[in-house]
Amino acid sequence: MTQQIAEYVDHMGNDTSVVNAARLSFGVKSKAYTDEQNKSLINFLAYGVSSKEIALIIKQLIIGFDSTQNIDSEILARKFYDDLRQQDRHWTPFAHTAISIKMKAPIPIRTQCFKHKTGLVENEESRRYISTTPEIFIPEFRAKPEGSIKQGSGGLHPDHKSIQDDYRRHCEEGINKYENYIKRGVAPEQARLVLPQGTMVNWLWTGNLLAFANFYNKRSDSHAQTEIQELAELVRKVVEPLFPVSWNALTRE
Repeated sequence: MTQQIAEYVDHMGNDTSVVNAARLSFGVKSKAYTDEQNKSLINFLAYGVSSKEIALIIKQLIIGFDSTQNIDSEILARKFYDDLRQQDRHWTPFAHTAISIKMKAPIPIRTQCFKHKTGLVENEESRRYISTTPEIFIPEFRAKPEGSIKQGSGGLHPDHKSIQDDYRRHCEEGINKYENYIKRGVAPEQARLVLPQGTMVNWLWTGNLLAFANFYNKRSDSHAQTEIQELAELVRKVVEPLFPVSWNALTRE
């Protein structure tokens, strides 16, 4: 069974690169500070607030917003929320990095990945020029959700196996038709139109640390399609070891 992949190709930079970029305006480098100070700086860049301020925020959340000054507690809570929402991350130091990953995913998942444009570029294989037999992705079919369609899907479909067999036959028929068109002299750029959505696509994906963290945060969310959640996890396994402190600061646990 063909699986999605995210494989390391190359990278530039590390956590020290982020710190040095941030301190450039002061003319100092990471060596002038302790590892703990450098870590605190990375957290500040990512959160937009200092560690001390984070502690105060958490304390405020624990205490709550009961008014002691004749001000409605909801007004206090909303102001607190607005203050948090408007905190600006200092994102540019994270952008002085680069990671290249070899990706493979079925067409609809690739399309979701390509929606992430800021800080990312891709070069994709083209069926106009390659003639290898396309691979297909075989999913585990899930049931339609009982509630809002925005929830994506439910658990494993009770007829999963028979649907999977039918899907496999359908995809193989499309691939056979594609290869038949090629043999009959149809232009590859048109023959590819019969390929099923389950066809796998390979591409090189390069971007900065912040861009990949943004992709991970959005696509690892429980509301995202399961297949792209799985792909986001594969991306994490590539990027996190390269920038462990920065990745931890930029992403949701």
